[in-house]
Amino acid sequence: MLSLIKRAGTINTISHNSSKKLLCSLYSYSTTTTSTSKIEPLDILIVGGGPAGLSLLSSLISSDKLNNLNYKLVESNNLENQIQKYDDLGRYDNRIISITPKNLDYLTTKINLPLNFDKITKFNGITIFNGSDSSTMSEHKPRVDLDTESYMCEIQNLVKANYSFIKEKNASAESKNPNCLLQETKVLNISKSQDNYPLVTLSNGVTYKPKLLIGCDGFNSSVKKYMNYSSIGWNYDSFGVVGNLKLKYPSLGSNLRGWQTFLTTGPLAHLPLEGDRATMVWSCDNAMSEFFAKKLTNGEVLASLINCAFVLNRLDYEYYLKKIMKLYSTDIVNEEDVNKLVEEMNTRVEQESETLSKVNTDNSQDEMLYMDEYYPPIVESVDLTTVGRFPLKMFHLDNYSKDRMVLIGDACHNTHPLAGQGLNMGLEDIKELIKQLEKAMDLGIDIGNNELVLKKYFENRYPENSVMLMGTDFLFKLFAIDEPVVHKITNIGMNFVNSMDTLKKWMSFRVSGKN
Repeated sequence: MLSLIKRAGTINTISHNSSKKLLCSLYSYSTTTTSTSKIEPLDILIVGGGPAGLSLLSSLISSDKLNNLNYKLVESNNLENQIQKYDDLGRYDNRIISITPKNLDYLTTKINLPLNFDKITKFNGITIFNGSDSSTMSEHKPRVDLDTESYMCEIQNLVKANYSFIKEKNASAESKNPNCLLQETKVLNISKSQDNYPLVTLSNGVTYKPKLLIGCDGFNSSVKKYMNYSSIGWNYDSFGVVGNLKLKYPSLGSNLRGWQTFLTTGPLAHLPLEGDRATMVWSCDNAMSEFFAKKLTNGEVLASLINCAFVLNRLDYEYYLKKIMKLYSTDIVNEEDVNKLVEEMNTRVEQESETLSKVNTDNSQDEMLYMDEYYPPIVESVDLTTVGRFPLKMFHLDNYSKDRMVLIGDACHNTHPLAGQGLNMGLEDIKELIKQLEKAMDLGIDIGNNELVLKKYFENRYPENSVMLMGTDFLFKLFAIDEPVVHKITNIGMNFVNSMDTLKKWMSFRVSGKN
C-alpha cells in the first residue's frame, strides 16, 4: 500500500474530457534481437520481486497444474539482505498494508505461506469522519461506521513469507525450478524475436525467450513501457505520510477498529496494530508532508496533531497546525515554545473529549466509555524514524495484455491509499491470472495466447479495478473541496449512509473484499 514511487522517464500529459492521459515513456526496442548473449527458452518470466511478483511466483509453485512449467523471476535487489534488515528492526516496519480476509485465506491456505501472525493484526471495522466541517458544536462528527474485517500486515512480512516458501520449495528434490529466483539482476532490454516471442536481456548476460512475460515491476515497469499502451491518470499533487504510533493506552483487543477522517488537507487514517501500537497514513500537500517527514524533531508534536485532527473541530485543528508549522519555520526551533504548544493541544483534546462525552451520553457510565467507543485511541508519540512520505497518484492502463505479455498490480493500476486496496487489487489480479493459466493448461492452449487466455484475465479484472479506482478518486476529490455547501452535502450524505444498514452492509462487503 505504501512503497515510495519514484518517477522514471517522461510522462506526457494530454487533455481528454477534463481528464489527463498518462502515456508511459518508451525505451528504444527493435523487432529482432541483436544481442550476442545466450538465448534460453522459458515458459514464464516474471519481472519484479516485490510482494505481487513473489506472491505470483509462489502461486505458480503451489499450483498442481502450473508447477511443472519452466519459470523464473527477475529482481534487481537482494531480497535476503532486505529480509535481514527487517528481522533486525526490532519493531514494526513503516510499510504496512491491509489485507482482506479472502486474500489472507488465499495466501495462507491456497499457497500456504508461513506468515508471521504475531505481527498481523485483525480489525473488525472502520469509522470514517468528515473532518472538513467547520461546525464548532460539541456533537457527533458526521460519520460512517462500517463493519469491515481486515488484517494489518507489514509488506516485509509478506515478502519474507514468500521468500521462505520459494526457498524451501526450490530446495526439495521434486523441484522443477531450483534456481527460479534471479536476485540482483536487471532487465537491460526487451525486444521481439522473428517468431514474435519476447526476448528479455538481463544484466547476468542471459537473454530469455519466454512463452509468457509477466510485468510485476510497479509503476515504472519495463514490461509496461514495451507494451506501449496508453493510460488514464493524474498526480494528486500530494503525498502520503506514513509512521508508527504509540498509544496512550492499548486498544481494546476484542473491538479493534480503523479510523479515518477526511480533512481539507487530505484524509488521515489511524490503523491498529498489536497492543499499544498503531500506524498512520496522512495525505497532505508537499509542504506539510515535508514538515512531517523532514523537519519535525519531536514525535509528541505529530501525536498531538493527530489527536487534534480527530477530536477537535476543523478550525481548532487548523489553528494548531499552522501554529506548530510556524514554530518550525525558523532556523533555530525554540523547544520550550514547542513543548508549551503540545501541552496546550493535549489540554484542548482532553477538554473537548470531556465535553463530547457529557453532551452525547445520558449517564456517567456511558460517559466514561464514550470516547473509547466513538473516537480513536489517543496517540502518545510517533516514532519519527518510521516517518516517510510517497507521492500519490491515480493511474489505470487501458489494457493489461497482448500476445505473450501481461501486467499485474501496480504495473497496470495505482490508487490513493485511503481505501487500503492497492495490494488487494494486485492479489486479485494474481488469482485471476492463475485461474486463466490453469484453464489454458487443462485445454491444451498456449499460455501466451492473448485472445484465448490473457485477454480473459484483462476483461475480468479491468471492470473491478475501475470501480475501486474511480470510487476512491471520487471520494478524495469530494472531501478536498473546501466549500461550505459541499461540506453540508457530505455531512448529510454520511449521516444518511450511517442510518442505512443495507447500504452500510454492501459497502462493508466491498471494502472487505467479499462478494
